Amino acid sequence: MKQVVLAAYARGNPQASDFRIEEVPVPRPGAREILLRTLYLAVDPLLRFSVDETTLTGASRMELGTVMVGPAVSEVVASNHPDYAPGDVVEGRSGWQEYCVLAPDRSDYRGPPRKLDPALAPVSTALGTLGGPGQTAYEGIVKVGRVQAGETVVISAAGGAVGSIAGQIVKVLGGRAVGIAGGAAKCAALLELGFDAVADYKAPDFAAQLAAALPQGAEVYLDNVGGDVTMAVLPHLKRNARMPMCGFIAYYGVGMEGPGPDRLPGFYRQIMNKALEIKGFAGIFAGQKGLEDIAGWMKAGQIRFAESFVEGIEAAPEAFSSVFSGHDHVGKLLVRVAAEA
Repeated sequence: MKQVVLAAYARGNPQASDFRIEEVPVPRPGAREILLRTLYLAVDPLLRFSVDETTLTGASRMELGTVMVGPAVSEVVASNHPDYAPGDVVEGRSGWQEYCVLAPDRSDYRGPPRKLDPALAPVSTALGTLGGPGQTAYEGIVKVGRVQAGETVVISAAGGAVGSIAGQIVKVLGGRAVGIAGGAAKCAALLELGFDAVADYKAPDFAAQLAAALPQGAEVYLDNVGGDVTMAVLPHLKRNARMPMCGFIAYYGVGMEGPGPDRLPGFYRQIMNKALEIKGFAGIFAGQKGLEDIAGWMKAGQIRFAESFVEGIEAAPEAFSSVFSGHDHVGKLLVRVAAEA
């Protein structure tokens, strides 16, 4: 079987060359263990914190030569555990490998592999709309953002897994969704998903597009990015606006002191002058309730899931690198490792 291991720590944005593909024997499950065949891998941006040369956030730094971490959807092919049977489809952090042995009784804080119901939705959605990205979108819009009917919500990285769901949740709640994405194709895709307006941050007239999309300003800003995009949004936020912050990809790999200039004074001025409410959060806190609500909205036709695929485990390093260098995929970017049974 093939597996992807970390060959070098990332210096700046991760590169495909930071990883290598290895051939190893298929493992065998021991007592109360299960053998999984990987179907889909998620190349989540937060995996970046595990491969940076310098540990900046969290305590999840990987050792060189170990299998790349990350969530996957897999099929149980052999089981020595009473709670799992061959043919079950599960989601868990089994890493970038074609087969994996897991011990459900020795799971971390995320819990044992989650059983999936293929009748509910395509199992790949467990890594996107009905997984961590969906929980993050729900937490940011419903709980932290407290979006009400009639409010305008602007969303950065709206073409990604979290943003594309978040905008649709805004519409379910009766709000107005304004998405910021890179490129005309992504912006067009957001309008097809139901966003009311979009602004292309790669366009030379981005500032004018944003102003046209926010003629009355915005009550909520779901920030996935930071950097220049956030600085462009701040003047459009109303007094007492809420700013749920679930990512800062513009600063991934940057320590306490970036390349400059120091824009923190201006940021503080905006916070004080507009009485902004800013809160960082993690989607896992949305729990099962968020997934249940999203599943209900999907069943009612109010939310569509957006997914993009690359093929084969060998494509995982390049796909992961593209998350930080920019790509044209809309929604959740997944690696299809094997065909479903």
